[in-house]
Amino acid sequence: MPNLTAPSLTATICTLEHRAWAALCDSGNALLPLLSASPVFIFPGDRILTATSSPSLHEILQDPGFQPWTKYTLSHDEVMPLGESGALVYYRVEAIREELPFRAICSSAWVLEDGQWKMASHQQTLI
Repeated sequence: MPNLTAPSLTATICTLEHRAWAALCDSGNALLPLLSASPVFIFPGDRILTATSSPSLHEILQDPGFQPWTKYTLSHDEVMPLGESGALVYYRVEAIREELPFRAICSSAWVLEDGQWKMASHQQTLI
């Protein structure tokens, strides 16, 4: 298990969160390798997606109608360690999808699975 210092952990998790958003600018499928075995995504509008929800998170991400983000900007990102094998990142995002602006505060929980960081949870609150 990596022994990351606070600055190293912050850099690692922030890089991963940017990689997740960049993946979603490509396709839903591009996010799949970054997800934990049982991710939980909580979206505005009373929407919770999991590996077992109906539809499942994986079905949404793999749907041919999935609309990628056009661009995004993260700001005020902070990382909080969660024990030795997890971390929470929280931040503000401004993004564009289908020419519509999106502003939210977000958080993601990342966990070590088999020595690799994976996104276990993601939450968005509109602002």
